[in-house]
Amino acid sequence: RKIRLLAAFDHRDIFIDPNPKDCEKSWIERKRLFDTPRTSWQDYDKKLISKGGGVFSRSAKSIDIGPEIAALTGIDKPSVTQTELMSALLKSQCELLWFGGIGNYIKARSENNTDVGDKANDAIRIDGEDVRAAVVGEGANLGVTQKGRIAFARHGGRINTDAIDNSAGVDTSDHEVNIKILLGDVIRAGALKADKRDKLLESMTDEVGALVLADNYDQTGCISIAQASAAADLDSHERFIQRLEASGKLSRRVEGLPLTGEFAGLRAAQQGLTRPELAKLVAYAKIDLFDALVASKTPDDPAFAEALKTYFPKELWKFEPQMATHRLRREIIGTKLADDLVNRCGPSFVDRVREVARADAVTIACAFEAARRIFDLEALVERVNALDNKAPAAAQTALHQRIGGALRRSTIYLARNAGFDSEQPPTILEVVERYRAPVDVQRATLMADLSDIERERVAVRHKSLLDLGAPEDLAHEAAL
Repeated sequence: RKIRLLAAFDHRDIFIDPNPKDCEKSWIERKRLFDTPRTSWQDYDKKLISKGGGVFSRSAKSIDIGPEIAALTGIDKPSVTQTELMSALLKSQCELLWFGGIGNYIKARSENNTDVGDKANDAIRIDGEDVRAAVVGEGANLGVTQKGRIAFARHGGRINTDAIDNSAGVDTSDHEVNIKILLGDVIRAGALKADKRDKLLESMTDEVGALVLADNYDQTGCISIAQASAAADLDSHERFIQRLEASGKLSRRVEGLPLTGEFAGLRAAQQGLTRPELAKLVAYAKIDLFDALVASKTPDDPAFAEALKTYFPKELWKFEPQMATHRLRREIIGTKLADDLVNRCGPSFVDRVREVARADAVTIACAFEAARRIFDLEALVERVNALDNKAPAAAQTALHQRIGGALRRSTIYLARNAGFDSEQPPTILEVVERYRAPVDVQRATLMADLSDIERERVAVRHKSLLDLGAPEDLAHEAAL
């Protein structure tokens, strides 16, 4: 409702409102068109469009350019073709450039139009290096090539990938399928009448939406945290890519990830991977860990009964007996644990711990789960996330980095010492019970027990977090 819509185009028309005055009236009119079948931009109330704007048909041979559109687009000719106008709009300075339809509109300067494979938009397409929007959002698929995303990101733009920007849709479908499987089992068990199912499904819509948004909040947050230390993590990212490639799970050329020589160039320039590249690593890290977890006995650990229950809306929690026999129970748990580990600790976390602790991925995942429970780190994560729009994002990122560091150290210790890799491994809850009480005791007097040198290190970290804008209590806990 708060968008100042400057311009839009589809296969029929070009809409331009150079200086929108009333966001609310504009939104009401757009919603009227959205809710009315067989309407187009041509049906938009022209009285609401600011001076110099209008709705222009894409069938027009030429479009006159007034000073207002010229200021928006940078066009310095009295008239242009419709393709020239759309191309100029794509280069306009704005906060958000959003793709919601079909077609590719941005490539990298190093690519040819033939590389893209979308001949219909060759005349409109621009280079990522020329995009002046602050953020690009891909509600469509392949609106931007991967090289185009990277080029835009290298020039300071903010962009994920189309898979990240559309992941809520996939997540919603997963929830829908898993909920319907559960309800099918519930109906067969006689715990729910079949004619009550559809009404129950409809009643859970908002809660499913909230669960999906929480998943995606954590995922994009993970990419932001990884981006903050991308230059420092370049070596571990390269080793992770090399391992996946050696095992046949990844092709750098297909995914647009740097080759060995390109990594050397980034290292020399003291640069890290861009956000679109990190998005690829996050996806592959989750898939790789998921495969290892589902092939193991880990999803059967009693610790994950609660995680399985909370995957579903609260209305379904009364059907726990059927959850325990859900035919995709192990896959749901494996997905949740892989998501949580990568979201909290980054895409190369498992590989880094594997190098130090000489442990396999499953042992590391079990150690991670135990560590976050022993130190109650999820509660700390929630308090950091609650700072949205109250503290600077840089402060939140730094706090999350400290939590991730604590998880890494604890996970390494537990992977080595908790016995998860033994012939008769303990359950995760047994490990938590072994360590939780001593940790709580130590926490109460930790600051006093530290040496002067260690206290100084805590003080330095504490001050750096305060300087970024973190609140006193969280800065102290994260530093300690």
